Amino acid sequence: MALFKNPYLSHEHSLEVLNLLYGYDSFLDSLTSIADMGCGSGLDAEWWASLMTRDEPVEPRNYTVYAVDQDLSRIDPDILSRNPNLIPIERNFEERAVPRQVDLIWAHDTFQYALDPFKCLRVWKETLQENGMLILTIPQGTYVKNSSLVVEQHDHQYYNYNILNLIYMLAISGFDCRDAYFYRKRSTPWLYAAVYASQHEPLTQQATWYDLAERNLVNDSVINSVNQHGYARMEDLVVTWLDKDYYKITD
Repeated sequence: MALFKNPYLSHEHSLEVLNLLYGYDSFLDSLTSIADMGCGSGLDAEWWASLMTRDEPVEPRNYTVYAVDQDLSRIDPDILSRNPNLIPIERNFEERAVPRQVDLIWAHDTFQYALDPFKCLRVWKETLQENGMLILTIPQGTYVKNSSLVVEQHDHQYYNYNILNLIYMLAISGFDCRDAYFYRKRSTPWLYAAVYASQHEPLTQQATWYDLAERNLVNDSVINSVNQHGYARMEDLVVTWLDKDYYKITD
């Protein structure tokens, strides 16, 4: 499946998250290997592969970066030639593509194309070290902009995500959505998540919010909502993002 996006606009958007991460030296120090799932033109993969420390003098971090995509022809050959630590893998990111477990999976503007999202999340969890992080950015097809309802349907996107069902799916797939970071940018379609691979194996898709609460895979605002109503409500959801601020999602 060939998916065509403007690589520079996509990279400009991903820099919002990458620039936040650049300020967390201890987190970046803990990383050695990264997989960019659906790397497209390779600009984000190059950001990781060429990342320098903020120390004086600056030093290259020399991460091993796996750039996974079904169509690697979109990567500028110069990106590969100047980054020998960037390893291209031409394969579907829904399959086990990376030959080792990694510390971080970066998936910007790609997960919405997964034909089997639960299988995809299970594969990504298997690809991560325990306590490895998945950083995910996806659009939602239905959102409110300037008090008007916007409904969009793009090619090859078969599921409509919101931040609440994204949390549900991630937690069922074995990701820790309690000690985690989420954000929904107001008046835009973008949803953001940064979650750790937990020690828990994925649950079946018949799992309930109560099952997730028992495993401490969701935060207190979700648990309180489920205990009060029997299900989770968006208006009760409070999350924190990488900027350390707290957000009530419906504000």
